[in-house]
Amino acid sequence: MAVAACSGAAIVGPKDDGGDGDGGGETTAIPPALSNNLKAVRYDGTTMKVTIDLLDSTPAEVTYDRDARLDVPGYTAYRMQEDSLDRLFVALGAISEDGSVQAVTVGDGGQFNRYYAGGSYDREGGFDRPEIGTGPGRGQVSYAGTYAAVTNIDAPRDGGPDDVALPISGTVDPVNVPAQPGRITGDVFLNANFSDNTVNGAISNRVLVDTNYALADVILVPGTIAADGTFTGSAENPALSTIGSYGGIFGGTDANSVAGLVHLTEYDQALENEQEHGVFVLTQCGPNNTLPICDNVAP
Repeated sequence: MAVAACSGAAIVGPKDDGGDGDGGGETTAIPPALSNNLKAVRYDGTTMKVTIDLLDSTPAEVTYDRDARLDVPGYTAYRMQEDSLDRLFVALGAISEDGSVQAVTVGDGGQFNRYYAGGSYDREGGFDRPEIGTGPGRGQVSYAGTYAAVTNIDAPRDGGPDDVALPISGTVDPVNVPAQPGRITGDVFLNANFSDNTVNGAISNRVLVDTNYALADVILVPGTIAADGTFTGSAENPALSTIGSYGGIFGGTDANSVAGLVHLTEYDQALENEQEHGVFVLTQCGPNNTLPICDNVAP
């Protein structure tokens, strides 16, 4: 993959205010490194309403269009582009099966040397810490599921089924043409210990969907679980270099579910200036999650 495939633009103007989910959950303060340009989201599994700085549409809160062509495993896709020379934004979101947590990531592909992106997670109700005891499965639990992300690595504008950018008529200088954000998929596995309030894990099988380009694993090194069930930590590559951060929130009965965000920068040696805004919504291994990896987890 050529370096030119990356938009080469940095996030502008990080925000320190988190967003609501569907309007009925707790308002959660999301770390600025994860929320970035996203100010608020209202998502109910059907409708996606986004408030982002800046340049997606008007008014400030915009209802994005559902677009199943951009769906990735476990996450529903929405897009916004007012005309063929306006920025193209893509949002990927999911709600846990028990309805307790949700998370959304949004980003454009870049235009005029800048791109805008960010994420939001939210919880319905309070934090229900799992029962803590001795032995396997008593306070140390695992979560597994899929991962999705948007990135400033441009998706090919080749007229294929995933090319959702509005067509351009006539001759337009390429400097004016907005890019379509690429999408990334993968798998997430988390271990959380609610006795020592620590969480860690990894993102594996990462692939840039639009070009089938394989990406390296990401390690979510041990982070701290706060008293309200939120957590934060650093992300590293397998060579132990810090490449970003992650964070999220536990929800549901006995912390059955977890939702979170990941923000990565400079994570592939073949690229430059690349950034990734990822999202995960996972279920605790056990009766409600029987993915094969969970066969290795204590009941």
